[in-house]
Amino acid sequence: MKKIVLTLGIMTALASSGFAQGFIFFSGGTTAATRMSTNSVVGGASTGTTVANSANSYYYALFVSVANTTSGTTSTAVNGVNGNYVFDNASGWTLAGIAANTISAGRFGAISQGSTSGNQVALNTDGSLSVSGIAGGTSVHTVVVGWSANIGSTLASVQAWYDGGALTQGYIGQSAVGSGLALGDGNLVSTSNAFGSSAGQIPGFLLGLTPVASTPEPTTMALAGLGGLALLGLRRKK
Repeated sequence: MKKIVLTLGIMTALASSGFAQGFIFFSGGTTAATRMSTNSVVGGASTGTTVANSANSYYYALFVSVANTTSGTTSTAVNGVNGNYVFDNASGWTLAGIAANTISAGRFGAISQGSTSGNQVALNTDGSLSVSGIAGGTSVHTVVVGWSANIGSTLASVQAWYDGGALTQGYIGQSAVGSGLALGDGNLVSTSNAFGSSAGQIPGFLLGLTPVASTPEPTTMALAGLGGLALLGLRRKK
């Protein structure tokens, strides 16, 4: 009888752990310290908060980890084309969800994602995101990547753009890694916002302008072709 009870207890524990999930809010810009900004010169300092003519001009992806305290080799914010971004160092990081800017300067909020978007699921009724596989009450590390909407609306699109050499101009940046924030459990542990000025939360960060990748002009390519033909003709004469 004891063996049966013990077995049932183990099975129950495994089943509950399989469905473990904590909760987190994902929005920014509610205070000056959490507003998002951009620059106007490649490699330059912030020149003001993000401004949108309409919603969804910028997107943000929230990653959560139990063990990772860095993204690749850094825990500090990065921006532009020389950053070490979490989507290329994603081992141990879980994508919790996607946010988009609002029409208010420097602000954004989590959005629901369809099944074909390549992003993780919908918002809960209270506006929080579920973090699958990590139980509520667990202390986690968080990091956020933000980018301009002309790059795309999914994490896959920004990764392909960045890893492909950023051939079109856009904005990209990544937050510092936040550490020590406990996920909500829907009961005893309240659900916190990933962004804020308290311990473990992420402040606002800079989305850096990327340069346009240089490609040879048509006249340059034509001259190179003519030069190659001339060399070929000289070889034949010899």
